[in-house]
Amino acid sequence: MSRHRLRWRGGRGQSLVEFSLVIPIFLVLLIAVFDLGRGVFAYNTLTNAAREGARMAIVNQDTATIIADAKRATAIVELNNPSVQIGFYVMADDGSPDLSNDCSPVAVGCLAVVSFEADYRPITPVISNIVFGSGVKFTAMSVLSVEYQCPNSKFTANQCPNH
Repeated sequence: MSRHRLRWRGGRGQSLVEFSLVIPIFLVLLIAVFDLGRGVFAYNTLTNAAREGARMAIVNQDTATIIADAKRATAIVELNNPSVQIGFYVMADDGSPDLSNDCSPVAVGCLAVVSFEADYRPITPVISNIVFGSGVKFTAMSVLSVEYQCPNSKFTANQCPNH
């Protein structure tokens, strides 16, 4: 009977040792899955902010308003100071913006290009420090055709449409 008890107690200790070896790896993988979800959410929010900025740019060409509206759309996620680039370009033959040919003055038919760039840092210690030491750089761009020229002779930037 005493032999049976000794064997049973040893098995319980073995399970505890195995659990203590496996649980840190499991927890890091679990947090990494959450980190991946956060990264996808951050990228999706950044692309949405670029679309919001482009929507503003096609009816209101005031860059301060466009930047404020686009950055407001990224406030929900933790991105390190997203930078916004706004440009108005002539449409190339294939329908894409001709980045070498600015549309000046901005008119209906020009292409509004709003691009975002931001750094994302994972929170998982192993992934953040080893794999992505300086973070991940997310970029997003949205291109839409200008539908209305504002500010113009009738309206100031504050009176232009918001979307």
